[in-house]
Amino acid sequence: MKDSLSHLHLLCEDWHRELSFFKDELKIFKNRLDEVASKNTHKDVLIQVEHFENKLKIMSNNIDELLHDVQLKAGVVSQQSVAQPKYIHVKMMEVDVNIQDLMEYTSKDFYETKHEFYHFLAKTF
Repeated sequence: MKDSLSHLHLLCEDWHRELSFFKDELKIFKNRLDEVASKNTHKDVLIQVEHFENKLKIMSNNIDELLHDVQLKAGVVSQQSVAQPKYIHVKMMEVDVNIQDLMEYTSKDFYETKHEFYHFLAKTF
């Protein structure tokens, strides 16, 4: 499916904002997890803490990689806009379905993990 350069530019900005939000939230989750670990020494709680530490690290790495891909895509869109300024609103460039799918998966994974994490916090405190 083809889309206009202006729309692809907006998509890249939206993706970048969303991924940046996820990164900020992961920092908050990590701080809360450190707080839980320092206040609880029960084996079951520490197992859950380790689970979430690993999950947050993996998510952070995946988000970093996706942010890099989005920035590359934004660069291509910008170059194309400069090269053909009269065609910014013409549907001429392919939508990167791979990034779109990864964004959907990342968003779903983030919100499911957030829900699971908050449920864990509610049981712990």
